[in-house]
Amino acid sequence: MRSQIFGKQLRSSSLSTIPPPQTSTEHSPRLAELAARILFRSPLPSQNDLPVYILTAAALPDKKDTDFDALLPYVLARLPDEDQLIGGRGYEVVFFAGGREDGTIAKKEMPGWTWFLQAYQVLSRAMRKRLQKLYIIHEKNWIRVLAETFSTIVSPKFRKKIVHASSLSSLALYLAIEDLLIPPSVYHYDRRVSPNIHAPYSSGRRAFGAANPFPESSQGSLRLPRVLREATSFLLMEQNLKTLGLFRINPRTVSIDVLREAYDRGQKFIVWKEGSSVLTFSHWRQGFGEVLVDDLEQAEGFGLFCAAGLIKRWYAELRNPIFPKSCYPQLQRLYGEEHSPIEVSRILELISVDSEWSLITKTSRVILTTHLLPLLSQVIECQDWNQMTSYNLAVCFAPTLLRGPDPIEDTKISATIIRILEVAITSWTSHLALACDMTDSKFGDSLRLPESREDREDPLDDGQSSCVSEDIQIDGITLVDNDGEDEVNEDLRPPLPPRPVSNVPNATRRKPAPSLRPPPRYSTIIGQEPGGMDQLPNYSTTIEEATNGNLSSDTSFLDTAGPSQLNNTVPRKPIPKPSKGS
Repeated sequence: MRSQIFGKQLRSSSLSTIPPPQTSTEHSPRLAELAARILFRSPLPSQNDLPVYILTAAALPDKKDTDFDALLPYVLARLPDEDQLIGGRGYEVVFFAGGREDGTIAKKEMPGWTWFLQAYQVLSRAMRKRLQKLYIIHEKNWIRVLAETFSTIVSPKFRKKIVHASSLSSLALYLAIEDLLIPPSVYHYDRRVSPNIHAPYSSGRRAFGAANPFPESSQGSLRLPRVLREATSFLLMEQNLKTLGLFRINPRTVSIDVLREAYDRGQKFIVWKEGSSVLTFSHWRQGFGEVLVDDLEQAEGFGLFCAAGLIKRWYAELRNPIFPKSCYPQLQRLYGEEHSPIEVSRILELISVDSEWSLITKTSRVILTTHLLPLLSQVIECQDWNQMTSYNLAVCFAPTLLRGPDPIEDTKISATIIRILEVAITSWTSHLALACDMTDSKFGDSLRLPESREDREDPLDDGQSSCVSEDIQIDGITLVDNDGEDEVNEDLRPPLPPRPVSNVPNATRRKPAPSLRPPPRYSTIIGQEPGGMDQLPNYSTTIEEATNGNLSSDTSFLDTAGPSQLNNTVPRKPIPKPSKGS
């Protein structure tokens, strides 16, 4: 009864649920854009086949600059209408309450509790009843108090629909987070709560540090991994290529860590956005077909420098570096002379896939000619705008291609690697591209979304490399997993080494130590005496005999006497008598 009276009072508010039409003069494009960032629909449904809506507290504006009463109709209009709810089974809402990227939301920026209660009451009955689940992630104290208020005053049944999760890893136990469109601000705040994100059955190693840098396509050929395909496609957009300091300005480390983890987890939707340049790829699902991101222009995404930094991170985390340590002496001898220019033919001999005398592995040559050199050659075409010459790009990428055990040796050889990269980038379009069978059109085809659904996502790493069969181990230790073998062949086990034998002739041997005999028991010594305790000499008798000189010279008694008896039988020197004069 109390909740009904309270609800009637709130419904009498002037809040509206219907925004003005777009053709009306009262329609606000700014409020519509804010609403699209606050509440949007995730492209894929939940595991219960229900639509999922994402509500982010980080997108809420300051109440001093925005009228929340006017904003509310634009936000509620993004929820399903009554016709869709009556014919459907409901919907779910994921509320990221963590706040902005710095993790803080000032109380003065948020509306009061009364506004939230009124916003809930102005919803239609079908919209309130069809809400199946409300997931609250990164909740704060005021969010928990507000949820308890809803459960106690407004609707007691509301508590059963709420699921609390402290982090994205906790949310992964209820939802498939790899299917959600998660804003970057949520990732950044989650780093404050948990150092990483673990999703069951999806977390692993797909792109970074995988055994196969280039996965095998469904046709049997090698293809670019998804992370390189998407990041490179966004970077090569016309406006992005002209950005000043491309590959030179480093992004935030937390953003690179978040993206690295998202691609290894298989996050299906990652939005790239820099100014007016926006890019994301569709996902195909059985029963839905091609799934796209709605309102892509208003979606929150990762910037251009994050894409450039992610590409550098991919090269830095290769399981086998492009230039292994074993080739440092030969590289220094052939390309290290500063005053002699490097010929293009020698660069071709080093990077060509068909080269028989190359100092680097075939996998490294495939990576250089398939992705790195074609990408950097297009970057220097816009060097008048981005100020990135072939030398600047070589300086940025040389450290990522070296990862030896000694950092000092890597620093010494880096100057030679810079000279090699500078000549290779400059000569790629004019000489090397045709010799390596990699034209601009062929490179563009490798960046397009694959037609086969199996090739759109990278497989989880199984630890076995099958990228290029001609590669051999050059340096380091290879660890082989033998846990899958049930039986071990006894014949394959190496024999144990023989015991060492002394070859010194007539070696002296130590004399064995004599055996220790235990001392006789005291009771046995007493029992061997004929007279027992009565015939043992006492102290007074011993002193008197020693004084008179009648001490027996028989020492057989010493062989069987105990310690106490030996002390009593030791002869003592007689005490001299004092003289009369003294």
